[in-house]
Amino acid sequence: MLHVSPPHPPNAVAVACSRLTDHLPNQLDNLNSRLVNPRSPLVHAWGDRAVVLRCGVPTPAGYDANSPSTAAVNGVNWFQQVYPRRVVWTAVRKTANVELTVPTSYDAQGGFLVDVGSAVAATVP
Repeated sequence: MLHVSPPHPPNAVAVACSRLTDHLPNQLDNLNSRLVNPRSPLVHAWGDRAVVLRCGVPTPAGYDANSPSTAAVNGVNWFQQVYPRRVVWTAVRKTANVELTVPTSYDAQGGFLVDVGSAVAATVP
């Protein structure tokens, strides 16, 4: 089981996030959903080299909607932060921010943003 620290957002944010988890895909590309510890409606993961979603995170340091590090994918703006072993994509939304952490070993990260972004666009204004 994968350990992921869930965020601790205000209650209104947690409610928005619970709507999102009901719409997340069971598979992300060819990666199956997996259990996380502790269980939380604010966290979801896929694959052995886990792609991890956390909902209700703070706005990332350095975020700028007009930055070249921000990419629009199907109506969702994702702010990219690149680290040696992972890329953190954060959708900064009005009701809740959604973070997707992807190991750098995955090449086609845009597909993850499309799949997760559809659920984000549908449930998190």
